[in-house]
Amino acid sequence: MKKLAFVAVSLVTLLTGCAGQMAATQTTMELNMDAVDNRYARGGLTILMSPVYAVATVADYVVLNPIEFWTGQNVVTQQPSIYDAKGKDYIKINDQLDPEFKTAPIKPLN
Repeated sequence: MKKLAFVAVSLVTLLTGCAGQMAATQTTMELNMDAVDNRYARGGLTILMSPVYAVATVADYVVLNPIEFWTGQNVVTQQPSIYDAKGKDYIKINDQLDPEFKTAPIKPLN
């Protein structure tokens, strides 16, 4: 039973972490770009920082993006979730949904 619960929680976390603002990775990239003003030095710094990028990306996928999905707000940028952004909406399903399902289920603490 514990194994099934772990798999279910892992799947929910991974599936909700696939998209988001990628705030940790974006912050890492900004740090890299602000460090020097030379494209070749930035390229070298990117290679040296690859472990940092890996940790930031994992943090985004496993922690920050799922929080953004479930709360409707990115905890780092304090911006609304990209999941709630308006798009072209090729398939319209919200007209048939209960209003309770149109917003994030968990509200962030203010």
